[in-house]
Amino acid sequence: MEAKLLYRCQDMIGEAITWLPDSKTLLWVDIDNGILHQYSQENKGVEEHKFPEMITSIIPWKGHMYEIILAMKNRLITYHLLERRYRVLLELSSLHPWLRTNDCKASPEGRMWCGIMHLSEHAGTGSLYCIGKNLSCTSVLAGQCIPNGMVWNNTGDRMYYADSGRGCIEEYRYDCLDGTITRLRTVVQVPPEYGIPDGMTIDADGFLWVAHWGGAGVYVWNPSTGKLIDKVEVSAPNVASCTFGGTGHNQLFITTALDGLSDAEREKYPLSGSVFAVDIPEVIPGENHYPFITD
Repeated sequence: MEAKLLYRCQDMIGEAITWLPDSKTLLWVDIDNGILHQYSQENKGVEEHKFPEMITSIIPWKGHMYEIILAMKNRLITYHLLERRYRVLLELSSLHPWLRTNDCKASPEGRMWCGIMHLSEHAGTGSLYCIGKNLSCTSVLAGQCIPNGMVWNNTGDRMYYADSGRGCIEEYRYDCLDGTITRLRTVVQVPPEYGIPDGMTIDADGFLWVAHWGGAGVYVWNPSTGKLIDKVEVSAPNVASCTFGGTGHNQLFITTALDGLSDAEREKYPLSGSVFAVDIPEVIPGENHYPFITD
């Protein structure tokens, strides 16, 4: 499979691509430039929403069709896409100034899981937090590197989580009643020549579709065997996130990044920083963007 250009842009770090089925809208961010992109699949138009700080993640919000949650450097805000207004939902005041949020997603029952990473020193400085419906914030995993790519299987009793710094994808037993996780095993230790696992999504068969930074593609892994079963080729080395979506829910959308590329590499891969898409008519998508539920 080979992804085709969907929208040409020059994101330094295009991330957190999210499909909102009710409004048929595709969202993604350029982290360090504080830009939220909004793409309408109906009219192919793109709007930019600019913020004075970094944005790392997009989380749907239960009961709010046009209002989403954005993870900023050290806080969560709610943002109305039509009215272009925001308010602070939660200050992560306990975070050290050298820490920031990274990948954040809601679990099937509506808790939010937030990866926390250091701005420069990644060895063992990251952690994984869980935010409850009452906005309580608990550190669940410490000693991580770059927490990324969380997804849940279709029964909700397994969570898969990528640590980009360690180059691996791990499987956890997930208890939706109390939000506890228990590490089971490393399902994939990504060979260095394949790049680094970043954002990911999951299909209905439980296969993991993983964006590989430095790997020029989305790699499809079978977590039961740890085997690579397919790859979506992308015309950019640094692939950062992916999600299923589209009006027929039969496409895979992919973000890429300019960050980390030399001048020669930018010239060789001029579409880096753009968004790509590939049709996947024979794949049944899983759920990748559960909404956060607040009391």
